[in-house]
Amino acid sequence: MNTQERIMVIDDEKGICQNVEKILSKNNYEVICALSAAEALERMKTESFDLMISDIVMPGMNGLELLKQVKTEWPKTRALMMTAYASTDTALKAIRLGALDYVSKPFTPDELRTVVQKAMAGDLVQAKASEKEIEVINVIDIDIPFDGDEVAKYTGEDYVKTLGRSDMPVVEVKIPDNLENFCAVGDMVCDIFKKLGATCKVGNKSHLCPQKTAKKSAGSKKMAEAPDRSKWIGIDMPFNYDEVVSVTGPEYVAHLGSEGVSFVSYQELKENVARMMGKASGNIDVDMPFDRSEVAKAVGDDYVNTLGPSDMPVIEVKISEKLEHYCEVGEMVCDIFKKLGATCKAGNKTSLCPQKKSQKKAEAGKQNVPDVSRLIGVDMPFMFDEVAAAVGAEYAMHLEAGERTVYSYEEIKQNVAILVAQQESKTKRSSGARRSALVIDDEVAVNNNIRKILEKKGYSVDQAISREEALEKINESSYPVIMLDLKMPGVKGLELLQSIRERRPEAMVVIITGYASIETAVETARMGAVGYLAKPFTPDEIRGAADNAVRLAA
Repeated sequence: MNTQERIMVIDDEKGICQNVEKILSKNNYEVICALSAAEALERMKTESFDLMISDIVMPGMNGLELLKQVKTEWPKTRALMMTAYASTDTALKAIRLGALDYVSKPFTPDELRTVVQKAMAGDLVQAKASEKEIEVINVIDIDIPFDGDEVAKYTGEDYVKTLGRSDMPVVEVKIPDNLENFCAVGDMVCDIFKKLGATCKVGNKSHLCPQKTAKKSAGSKKMAEAPDRSKWIGIDMPFNYDEVVSVTGPEYVAHLGSEGVSFVSYQELKENVARMMGKASGNIDVDMPFDRSEVAKAVGDDYVNTLGPSDMPVIEVKISEKLEHYCEVGEMVCDIFKKLGATCKAGNKTSLCPQKKSQKKAEAGKQNVPDVSRLIGVDMPFMFDEVAAAVGAEYAMHLEAGERTVYSYEEIKQNVAILVAQQESKTKRSSGARRSALVIDDEVAVNNNIRKILEKKGYSVDQAISREEALEKINESSYPVIMLDLKMPGVKGLELLQSIRERRPEAMVVIITGYASIETAVETARMGAVGYLAKPFTPDEIRGAADNAVRLAA
């Protein structure tokens, strides 16, 4: 007797669950619906299902977390994932976690029936992924790519459990079903309801709360009366005429225009200028339009009299014509001049002050003059010992006038030989620990960029720009990481990926492509690819994909 195949459908949207149930029920499947991952897990603990169809983006536990748990506890249960937020990243993760296929919403009834039939008939094969790889695919939520265990170390498990898609903790507040003395008409706990034990007569009759109605009436009475618009300066200037006049004067208000700017006619301007010209100006200066008398009241007449156009007081300092004992040769008051009553003979003869001259000699004697014989060169005034202490005696010995070290050809040959030997020994020591990768891309520029990015992270990178070169290198050497472009000349579909998986099944393959699609992401994941990057990508994305592949290969 043929038993009816059972399918569990999980989606937080009830309408989608019902539609899927209707579509699949026509094909004689028994369909059970759940609106959350938690509800689905409860049912699966007591019942068995042949197939699980789950949405990915759901509140609480998302579809990928559900898939991971189901494949851990019930590994024989087949799974399909569906989502309205399709991406190559979630497609790759779903397939590597054990889903048979990945369906993008919206889908047609025929599309859904076809993929379900293939899954039930065994036409879709589950991708083989190691426990280590499955463990790496561990996210709180699809759009929060943080490891739950790591976050829990810092914040606690209770906090992690409350995290939702908004990156903010969601706290469930439980409200009691029946509040005591709650009135449904007023939508509040009511004192009148408490006294009567039921909604008041007015509330039942009008379906309006009399308390709330009374509050609205009282509030409306307290509102200020509307202002008298007849007293406004203008419709678009809602200011009281009398209030503005008290501050600015009636003339200013009379000339106010709609833009809030006082406008004076040309005739009035002429009259105002004539009046101003007829009066004596009391301004301090052209660029200081302050009345002299007002400033004088504050600071005094003497200060005002010294003010000039620079806004700063100008003070005249009178110096006496002759200073006592002043020597014109030394330009100073001099003790010798005081004794002799005139400039000294030396000063008259040389026209130089002997006192100042001796002071200059004394100061010059105090200055330290470097030993020229110890300098590196005439035009390089640096002490040989100091330079040698900083950079080494050999560097200082080869310095020439151009401030460059010049070595003979024989010395250069010897130094190069030493460097090569050191590099070879260093390479031998670290060859076992150094990470290696093979980049396969026919675009030379892209290939070189990836090589440079990975070499900065300590990778040893080989390159191939054709199918033949790639297979030759794969046959010769084993690479833990292989970065493969999907579109290569002379390569049909995914045949190069298939060849790599057959020859080097231990290699972790990361797909790089300028033609990214959900279909290729799903298919390459089935064939064993552990990463999928769409061009253009950032250096961080390349480094992240390579590091992840290395961890899986270790």
